[in-house]
Amino acid sequence: MRTGGILKRNSAAALVALAVCSAWLLAGCEGLRFVQAAEEAKDFHPRSVGVLPADVGIYKDAGGRIDDIITEVLSGTKWYAAVIGGAEIRKRIDADEELRKSVDVYLAKLRELNFSDPELCKVIAEFCGIEAVLIPTVDVWEYTMLGGDKVARVGLSMRLVDTKTGKTMWRAGHQVTEEYRFLKPELAAMGRAMVRKMVDRMPH
Repeated sequence: MRTGGILKRNSAAALVALAVCSAWLLAGCEGLRFVQAAEEAKDFHPRSVGVLPADVGIYKDAGGRIDDIITEVLSGTKWYAAVIGGAEIRKRIDADEELRKSVDVYLAKLRELNFSDPELCKVIAEFCGIEAVLIPTVDVWEYTMLGGDKVARVGLSMRLVDTKTGKTMWRAGHQVTEEYRFLKPELAAMGRAMVRKMVDRMPH
């Protein structure tokens, strides 16, 4: 009886593990490195979204280009009555000291404390007229060598935040690598295809 109980428990554990693995495999088949959504995301339907200028880090060549790509892809979905792109938000940040400070402090808290400040979210929402804010980070944007092969690499992380509550509704990250011999793949084209794949999984 005792052995049978152990076998039953082990069988149940194996079935649970198989179900978990199947879920992860399904996520892998859908093609993104990772995707996380809050439970409330299924009821989150913002009418407007703003794209903060992407944090490009050391990948200065991506500056501006990735903002335009994300804005174009979001606008093309027709999901939102208004899409405020990174270039437009950058203009507003440069023109208004309060907005600049609010964005700077908000992003610093998000980076250092993983805290999405709801009060600062409201300030950003009021200045930009948005119900959601998308925060992109360029993880990689380069031509390099891997194992003796020439490759083009593009990687991006994105976070969608409800500006009414400061709640992170969705996060995703993805990276694509393409080998080449003579003609370099266009990084912007790789980035556009990747953003489309990511946006397809975004709540709306």
